[in-house]
Amino acid sequence: MSEGDPIVEVLDRAQGLAVVAIVAVFERYGRPLEDEAPVLDPMVVLADGTTRLGRLRHRAPVDVIANDHFVLVCPNEPTLAMPGPLFAAVVAALARKV
Repeated sequence: MSEGDPIVEVLDRAQGLAVVAIVAVFERYGRPLEDEAPVLDPMVVLADGTTRLGRLRHRAPVDVIANDHFVLVCPNEPTLAMPGPLFAAVVAALARKV
């Protein structure tokens, strides 16, 4: 992962937060993905050792630029995604409170 990359910075901050906090954010703001095994790049494993968090870049045929979403993959739970800017803002706010 490259230094100065905002996606990497968000993932690094998220790793410092409690897994239950990240899961709660995704349960509130995330939406289920049909693909249960999306390709996440970059991707990190959270402190519990089983939960994965990463970026999914999606570009619909009508989009001029790709849209970044953060995706949470928990064992035995639906895979959830939320818009990148929203997740980044939530992580920044939670990191200030820690």
